[in-house]
Amino acid sequence: MIRWAIVGSGGIAERFADDFQYVRGAELAGVFSRRPESAQKFAARFKLAHSYASLDALLEADIDAVYIATPHIEHPSYAIACLQAGLAVLSEKPAAPNLAQLESVLAVAEQHKVLFMEAMKPAFYPLYRQIKMLLDDGAIGEVNFVDAGFSYLFHDRAHKVFDPAQAGGSLLDVGIYPAFLACDLLGPALQVKALLDIGASGVDEAAVVSTRHAHGMSNFFCGMRSASDGRAMIGGSKGHLVIEGKWWNPCKALLVRESGVSDILSAAYLGDGLCHETQHFTDLLRDGKTRSEIMHFDLSRAMIRTLDMARADAGLRFPFE
Repeated sequence: MIRWAIVGSGGIAERFADDFQYVRGAELAGVFSRRPESAQKFAARFKLAHSYASLDALLEADIDAVYIATPHIEHPSYAIACLQAGLAVLSEKPAAPNLAQLESVLAVAEQHKVLFMEAMKPAFYPLYRQIKMLLDDGAIGEVNFVDAGFSYLFHDRAHKVFDPAQAGGSLLDVGIYPAFLACDLLGPALQVKALLDIGASGVDEAAVVSTRHAHGMSNFFCGMRSASDGRAMIGGSKGHLVIEGKWWNPCKALLVRESGVSDILSAAYLGDGLCHETQHFTDLLRDGKTRSEIMHFDLSRAMIRTLDMARADAGLRFPFE
């Protein structure tokens, strides 16, 4: 039985805990938050055995794995502390606000030979795994183009996502999803051109990004003040594939071959979808693995480097950089 704990007690931590009922061979044992009262309420709600009074208490507890669900800017420091203590780390995306900080985390994971993985949920959905197999088998020929986006309406201007000091902005909050899709299918970005709409908040509140990769090109958008249906299109030399609805929660897709023949693809997912990445990570840890072949280090590097390049192209820097 793999024993888990959560760092953080906000919305994403609640979704993770809700989904834990679907994870086999694992137990959610406790939670730590900088606000003890919040951790206590969280532990009571989800019937967890422990509400840790400090990070040190968590690091010394009888647990095997930690899910980091804090604001972006805190991900690296918590990950490093847990890895140094020998605890496997599943870090909510982005694993770090820039490539330099990500490299610091990965170096510690390498040094201590401890399992670390960035939590990019669509990579583990049953339909996405099916799509990857079809693409690898040449269902649409050579994949050479990706068009995707993730934009939503967010009205709480006091939220950390609008705070530059906390690595706010649409690129890191949701733009990392289409960056994942492009990098996973086309390889690391070689060239990035970005149009960012910088609001009074000082963060990118909307962005349109075009990228060139070794194996093709992509175009993606993200934003926090307009809604989108979220479909994604994957183009190839012998057809194309459309992931319908909210592609980051993939459950239905249409594969269209060059001949015009089309196939409808569908696959259900459990709960809110977070359990699939958690199950993968749990299985890796039980098998003594220290790396995921799905969300590997080079893919995490490629994703955040793409967003670094987008910000650099538009001249946007965080205050801490």
